[in-house]
Amino acid sequence: MSAPVIVLDSGAVERVTTDRVVRAMVHDLLTDGWDPVIPTVTLAEAITGRPTDAPANQAINRLGTVTTDADTARRAGWLRTAVVRAGGRRVPSGIDAIVAAHAVGAGRGVVLTTDPVDLRRLLADHPSVAVTRV
Repeated sequence: MSAPVIVLDSGAVERVTTDRVVRAMVHDLLTDGWDPVIPTVTLAEAITGRPTDAPANQAINRLGTVTTDADTARRAGWLRTAVVRAGGRRVPSGIDAIVAAHAVGAGRGVVLTTDPVDLRRLLADHPSVAVTRV
């Protein structure tokens, strides 16, 4: 079985740079053998092109990014459709769905986010993946 993953959305990337507790939590998970995952698509929300991006860019460079392949993108589409089928009126964003799809693809892990509502909806049928608000 592969190592569990820590998937960070754009809000979690920002929190890793500004919050000691979140930074320590990520450090502890990495020390325990969890694999970090920052889908490259989250950079569209996390990076502004301004000098103030430096701390986020440093964290991203330390943790690395993961490219979203076609299978993961399809999984994201299925997760979004499952939310609609479950009676969701508002469809979660494609970026949130990709974040969730990376976690599901790994089999087990945790998604760190500052906005857990949509991620919990996307992962409702995947109890091996936790959503943690940071």
